[in-house]
Amino acid sequence: PLLRLTKVLKSFLLGSRYAAPSMHCTIVGITPPPSDALWGIIREQVMKDADDALEFRQISFAEDEGIPTLIVSAISEISPDAVVLLIEVALKELGTTAICEMWASAPAPLPLRPPKGYPVENVDEKDSVWCDWAGSRICEWGVLLQRAVLDAGQVVEMRHIVDRAIAEIEDTIQKHRPDLKIGHDSFCFREIASRSKERFDLRLTDSASKDFVEKNILGNVHVASLLQKTLGWREDIDFDVSVVYSKPGAIHQGWHADGDHIKGAPDSGWEIYGWKTRLADSYAICLFVPLVELDDSVGFTQFWPASHKNRDLMGFGKVAEICNATWDGKCNAGDAVWYDYRLFHRGMPNNSNQLRPVLQVIFKKKWYVEMANYGSESIVGSKTRN
Repeated sequence: PLLRLTKVLKSFLLGSRYAAPSMHCTIVGITPPPSDALWGIIREQVMKDADDALEFRQISFAEDEGIPTLIVSAISEISPDAVVLLIEVALKELGTTAICEMWASAPAPLPLRPPKGYPVENVDEKDSVWCDWAGSRICEWGVLLQRAVLDAGQVVEMRHIVDRAIAEIEDTIQKHRPDLKIGHDSFCFREIASRSKERFDLRLTDSASKDFVEKNILGNVHVASLLQKTLGWREDIDFDVSVVYSKPGAIHQGWHADGDHIKGAPDSGWEIYGWKTRLADSYAICLFVPLVELDDSVGFTQFWPASHKNRDLMGFGKVAEICNATWDGKCNAGDAVWYDYRLFHRGMPNNSNQLRPVLQVIFKKKWYVEMANYGSESIVGSKTRN
């Protein structure tokens, strides 16, 4: 009967119910997780039954209401429903009691966490191959952790600059925009923009901030080599400086990318190594340097590694959460988190009683001008809200 069911199912794959309008990525959860050997058999059986119209791309592990679950991604020309049914049939044919269900589907590959975790923390920077290693991590995963870019004294120096800038800008808002309730009302000025409740992005355009970056960050030989590897020669790059600060009570930020894929530029497509062969070079790399230790209490930035590869992942950030596909940017003050400007990420809550200031430096091609993340009106200009 199961063999007959498989034949009937295969005939349905060409019917309207199971025909996919285009390539699709389907995430399927299998509980309890089969052994590696059993999964290998299931995988081969499903691909055979699909007549090569399906390719399994990644496997990972997550929990479904506390129950360990194997999650697999399938790239197919058949519908997500058909993918699930083919796996169900294979499980039954093999006599297992495992069950499977669809977790998500999307018109682009949905990145999953590798079983051994994300390889994005830096190796020994004395290693002569560090630059190549770091450059490839940014290209493949879109994010990289580099330890101790600033020392303790430099962190204190930058913290003084930041604290003064925050106090001055909030005094200016209170003076010129007394109707605004800082931390609750949404606003987007030329100088500063709110990002969510109690979270702000303040531009640092003073000479002290620029000089600090030139001396202490661009003066770091590994920073300079990474920028050359990812963006090109120094004369073709400039940078913007700001501080992203979250006050106590800041909430989850929504999933977002700071910048879009350039119109007409290729993304990774459906190829497994499309990030090497197709993906357009990045036009901007963001550097986060926290000025306090980032942990579960004070909060951190959460990233979805590899989500910069495809332009069609907008709105799918929740998938990263349920599939345990996120990477938490917890690190020490003075460490650096690099990420591609197209990568999806979100700020996490600040449940502590202290400010969470993060120095942000956007290194970019000179032709790129940031227009989307700040307003055009000054705080001291017209009283019309943005």
